[in-house]
Amino acid sequence: MSSQEDSCSRWDLNSSLLLSGRRKSAFIPYRPTNTVLTNLQRGNTETDGNEITLNFHEKAGQGEITEEMVKEQPCIDTLDLFQFTPLHWACYYGQLSSVKILVQYGADVNKLAPDHISPLLLASAGGHNEIVKFLLQHNADINHTDIVGNTALMYATAGNHPHTCNELIVFHPNLTESNEHGDTAYSLAIKNKSHLAQAVLENHIFSYFLK
Repeated sequence: MSSQEDSCSRWDLNSSLLLSGRRKSAFIPYRPTNTVLTNLQRGNTETDGNEITLNFHEKAGQGEITEEMVKEQPCIDTLDLFQFTPLHWACYYGQLSSVKILVQYGADVNKLAPDHISPLLLASAGGHNEIVKFLLQHNADINHTDIVGNTALMYATAGNHPHTCNELIVFHPNLTESNEHGDTAYSLAIKNKSHLAQAVLENHIFSYFLK
């Protein structure tokens, strides 16, 4: 086994151990948040002349990774302290350039963080429709559910992201899937007053029956 494969296997073991015992979430997954990174993206950070150093995961979330940086990583799916991969960070923060580089170099598009959160779920929750489309084109599991049974389409409708809903629908998600609370994507759109997402689902359902 190569050193890179050995590094990946150690991280996978750590991931499986930490997945157990976590709290259940419903549309509030564990997020790869970082105050400095968020402030950088908002333009609120004052450096006071001191250079801010970001790790590889944070750089992925900032959209600042390069192919050379990726090649230097011992494992492309290395987990951070909270068990997120760089791809999770990039998907959460909506960094398409980072997503493309990571996937090009073998990042697992179906890698799970705590609560069974996949990169696709994070991208869908944030309404990052271009990333959603890219992940689906690279074999992301459209019907994967988090720990309480929420699909990517449920995240997109709950967040009222119509463009993301459209991208997901193209790949034929299971519209009748329900979570452990008995909610479907459509019922969540209604409950959350996600009128734009609701309209997308209704148009799709009506066009299906008109065929």
